[in-house]
Amino acid sequence: MKTPDFSSLVALFQEARRLAEMNQRPIVAVSSSPAPTLDPLRLYTAHRQGFFWCSRQPDLTLFGLGCEWQAEASGSQRMVEINRQWTTLCADALIEGPNPPLLLGGMRFDEQQPTAPHWTAFADASFHLAHWLVSEDAGGRWLRCQRRVEPGSDPVALAHDSLAAYQQLVRALPSLVSTPGVIERNALPASQWQAKVDNALHAIDGGELSKVVLARHVEYQLDAAFDSGAVMLRLHEQRSQSHLFAVHRGDSCFMGATPERLLSSQDGCLSTHALAGSTRRGLTPDEDQALGERLLADKKERLEHHLVVQTIAQGLNALVTDLQAAAHPCLLKLPTVQHLSTPMKARLKEEYSLLDGIQALHPTPAVGGLPRTTALDFIRRNEGFDRGWYAAPVGWLDSQGNGDFLVALRSALLTPKHCHLFAGCGIVQGSRSSDEYQETEIKLASIGRALRLAK
Repeated sequence: MKTPDFSSLVALFQEARRLAEMNQRPIVAVSSSPAPTLDPLRLYTAHRQGFFWCSRQPDLTLFGLGCEWQAEASGSQRMVEINRQWTTLCADALIEGPNPPLLLGGMRFDEQQPTAPHWTAFADASFHLAHWLVSEDAGGRWLRCQRRVEPGSDPVALAHDSLAAYQQLVRALPSLVSTPGVIERNALPASQWQAKVDNALHAIDGGELSKVVLARHVEYQLDAAFDSGAVMLRLHEQRSQSHLFAVHRGDSCFMGATPERLLSSQDGCLSTHALAGSTRRGLTPDEDQALGERLLADKKERLEHHLVVQTIAQGLNALVTDLQAAAHPCLLKLPTVQHLSTPMKARLKEEYSLLDGIQALHPTPAVGGLPRTTALDFIRRNEGFDRGWYAAPVGWLDSQGNGDFLVALRSALLTPKHCHLFAGCGIVQGSRSSDEYQETEIKLASIGRALRLAK
């Protein structure tokens, strides 16, 4: 494609500076144009930086490079604070073309949990406005330049800087294509993790909990750094119905292929799905069908699933109208596992935002438990590690209230010489610790296959 036009960028930034000086505050300026030759996946695999996103139904791929503006927040109301900062910044956004400014990021699972050293680059809540953003959907491929223009800014200097950053975006970079060797693998032995499940079952039998999700953390010490681009290519090849994401902070990358959408908003219409209850995939079509039918009929799995449906509905109730949920769950089939899934839709009330919905829902019983406060306390006391951004919302939102957030499951944190894998499962009455351990093994395999970790 043609290089973005210098004079057009200068004119855009001049007008943004005029508005900034008039209002005495920064103005976001966005210029977007068709970019049929720019492939977000190819660009991400070349740069191995920024933010990558590939969601299904609807299909959308994003690659954002460079940080033009950052919003961070801590505490229990962190998403409300992010929404306040973003809304303030975009109040008078100057938009040239059909695409509004778009913010990318996520948050920690539990802001009360002490932060482990390998998660220090990832704040309680952290969102970036990418300098250059490439998107691909049913309408084609688009390139966005997003700038925060201050009163007194130099439009010519901003335009030169943006064009230099664009040249970096499209510049071909050498691929690492390295598959590190494993120096050491650290994980809680199966018997010790299963003892934690037994503790959870004891609390459930005693009436303290109706459900709690316990996760596992597997750490690999490596002899070289992973090529996150190569890993993403493999995840893309095997993605099935999964959504893909990669978030870079410094030299760390949190990435995964998750089956679960927490909440999306398009023109005020919210979409989500309850996802709980799982079994493995069969080796033959007949076995796979039999396993799916058994899952649909399993009372324990159906109970776990119903709790998630019920809690999502309760969490959204005050924020929405016309809440609808499918009468019965269906099967969501992924490469190594199949889940019970119930689609849900609602209309967001005008006085609320998508991030209000995220704040209300997280953590759902699919990743936390019930009652929520008691389950979180049990996880803090018993799980034994910092989840960081694992099982937390990761996604995007634009200045018009649209956005999409995933639950960051089937994921890994890559650092220069370590790799951290995470997987969990829901414990309810009737769970068996050995079965739950095997379920986590199946879930770990989905990301482990793309990482090609070899002992």
